Parts: sequence; structure tokens; C-alpha cells
Amino acid sequence: MLRPYQELVVLGEKIQRPSTLDEELSKELKTVADKYLKDCTVVVGKTMCADDFYEGQGRLDGAFCEYTQEDKVFYLKKLKEEGVVNIEMESLTFAAMCNTAGIKGGVICVTLLDRLKDDQVTASSETLKEWQQRVLHLAACYVKAKLNGEI
Repeated sequence: MLRPYQELVVLGEKIQRPSTLDEELSKELKTVADKYLKDCTVVVGKTMCADDFYEGQGRLDGAFCEYTQEDKVFYLKKLKEEGVVNIEMESLTFAAMCNTAGIKGGVICVTLLDRLKDDQVTASSETLKEWQQRVLHLAACYVKAKLNGEI
């Protein structure tokens, strides 16, 4: 759990590619967010990349579930203690590719629900679109600030 690398098989051999992202970029994104996205909370922390949407993320409503609500809550609280602020399924490969290529990388995510309270997203499609636009707005503001020498 929370291994800072991607494990994959290349030519029949398991290899590990570091998946550490650029901390300075994260700080810069947070600075830009604090300045331009005042209508939402932006946090910097660890992203846990799960293998699947259900069991890998501790959901109770998948086709298979061999743990209890209490197990789920214990697990999610443990992740929080480790600095995890969100769970998703794509960032590990992205981070490993950036790291391997020597490219500064960062991940901007939208948290759609509090996993300690619920497993499924209940926000309206309109609200989800608005939240997704915040990510794009932050990225655009970051590029603009970088080009203007603000950061």
C-alpha cells in the first residue's frame, strides 16, 4: 500500500518505475489555486491510485465485497493518517511516465464525495460539470501565471 512506484512486467520481468511527482509544482499549483479559486477548497496531499473502482477503493457496493463497513472506515482513516487526500485509478501510470521521462508532473483531482460517508456520487450532472471545470480553470490559471512570471 502507498508504494511510490509503478510495478509492471517488461519482457517477462517485473520492474518498478518511481512515481514521485514534483513537490515544487504542487506548491505552485496550490499558490495559484489560493489566488484564483477562492470558491472551493484546494488541498495538497497524496493520491492513492487503486486498481479498480470498487474493492481497490474500499467500496461496499460492488459485485464482490469481503469486508465490513467498519473495515472500510478503518482502512480509509489509515489512508488519511498517511496523508492520502483522494483515491482514483489513473495517476500512477501518469506519474511513473513523467518521472521516467524526466518531466515535472502533478495531478489535479476533484473530490466528488467524502468516502467516510458514502460510496457513490450523488451530485447532479450540472454540479459535476462545474467541479470538473475547476480543474481546467486551475490548470489554465497556472499556465497563465507561469507565462507571466507570477510563479
